[in-house]
Amino acid sequence: MLIAAQLLAGLGLLFVGLKQMGSHLQQAMGRGVRRILQSATRSRLTGFLCGTLTGAVTQSSNAVTMIAANLVRGGVFTSRDAIPVVAGASVGTSVLVFIASVNLKVAVLYLVGLVGIAFHLRLDRRSGWREWMGVLLGLALLFLGLDFIKTAPKGLDLAAAAQMVGSLLTPTRGFLLGCLVAMITQSASTPTILAVAVVQAHVLGLGDGMWLVVGANLGSGLATLLSAGDLKGSARQLCLSAIQSKVVGCILVGFAAIAASQAGVNIDELLVRAGGADPAIALSLVFLTLQLAGALPVVLFANLTERLSARLSPETTEERLSRPRFIHEKAVRDPPTALDLVARETGRLVVRMPDLLPDLDQPDLDDRKARLAAWTGADAIAHTTERFLADLIDQGLTREDLDLALRAQAQVELVRALQDTLHELAVVVDAFRAPPPLIFNLSESLRAVLLVLSEAVPGETLELDFDDLAVLTADRSALLDKIRRDLAASCATGGDEVRNLMRATSLFERALWLVRRLSLALRPRTNEANRPEERSDTQALSGPVEDVV
Repeated sequence: MLIAAQLLAGLGLLFVGLKQMGSHLQQAMGRGVRRILQSATRSRLTGFLCGTLTGAVTQSSNAVTMIAANLVRGGVFTSRDAIPVVAGASVGTSVLVFIASVNLKVAVLYLVGLVGIAFHLRLDRRSGWREWMGVLLGLALLFLGLDFIKTAPKGLDLAAAAQMVGSLLTPTRGFLLGCLVAMITQSASTPTILAVAVVQAHVLGLGDGMWLVVGANLGSGLATLLSAGDLKGSARQLCLSAIQSKVVGCILVGFAAIAASQAGVNIDELLVRAGGADPAIALSLVFLTLQLAGALPVVLFANLTERLSARLSPETTEERLSRPRFIHEKAVRDPPTALDLVARETGRLVVRMPDLLPDLDQPDLDDRKARLAAWTGADAIAHTTERFLADLIDQGLTREDLDLALRAQAQVELVRALQDTLHELAVVVDAFRAPPPLIFNLSESLRAVLLVLSEAVPGETLELDFDDLAVLTADRSALLDKIRRDLAASCATGGDEVRNLMRATSLFERALWLVRRLSLALRPRTNEANRPEERSDTQALSGPVEDVV
């Protein structure tokens, strides 16, 4: 009974320690990990080394894969750049396995004492210390759990226990058990550390332990796919590349072990010699070999890996629309060129704005899913452009370039605000089964204004379009307020419909104001002396929008 309780306590401490250490490491190094990953695009070797480092820091290849997937989805780098990172992360997780194979019982006891004293002195209130104290406490609990697991079987007849386990745990069963435990714990290192502890207790043979580790390696790849959830496109491609790495490693090591056995080689003796008579080191080497055997081919043949992953998880429409056409990371080094690329990217967003509203004039051709994908893509490009401009401003620009960069930044902010407003208006319009005349007129007139705006992008057409925009986007607050008062006074059509109509008028008014602001921001500087604000109110109120509304 005591042995079972000690084993259970050891498992509990092991899992709590792993969870504690992993969560606090990610909190302490989260931003650093992202910075490391963002610098991983220089070469495959750089990406592999960055992945190894981040895997060692987080001790979770799944976490690194998810972070890299989000960075790919955010446009920080491509899936091809991220494949070496994901492959290297698995290699980095072997650090903990090697540490667990060393007997550090005395050091761990001191570590528990020091961490406890630090908590008693309330050093955890310091933000810089809190997370690292959590990491040390998790590491201490992990090793205490391992020590419990190692010492618990000493009360048993080890020879009988080893014989019983050996008869029950065939290579196939060991492989499946390791795969199952890895899928449950979402980690290959956890079942490997357990195997190390059981082998050190002389309950499990090295050969059986090796197959358990091989199964755990495959199970962690399947766990990555489960963690992907509803990820699609390039983000899911990374999870598939992680599985490819695990599968290749298992195939190479597994077939090598089977071939050696068929050739009459004793696997247990071979592992003992490889580990220097230390079974824990031998299993740690098996784990490292699995990671390297899977990672290196995936990195060397990254193009093939990407093609296979892309075939299994094709790029989504949102991803295709979310990819910037002009700006790229290396352009930051040349500010004048970068500013020109930003202007072209902003102009591209403006040209695509009419697609964000439903085409009520041709309802059969309207596709709500396509509009939603267009808005998602445009929003992602705007975010990417904002980050690009922030990085550009940090370069230390000349006064002239800084002025242009700030001007471009203001333009992108207006573009984002207008995109969101158009999306909100589209949602309101879609709420009507049959759009009332007011909704039809508001939506179609705004689409007409956006078409004029798209044609007024610098370099696209004549300056006359800016003058037209000044008329089309003039102040309509008095007219729209009158419409809202009439709607509020009449509830014959139902409360929800009236509220949607009033919201549509407010969004229409905001969109016109944003179009006017954006047209002023896009107007070439040579014509700033003739600002549209200087036009008379009488002339402004004579525009066609009033007639349409």
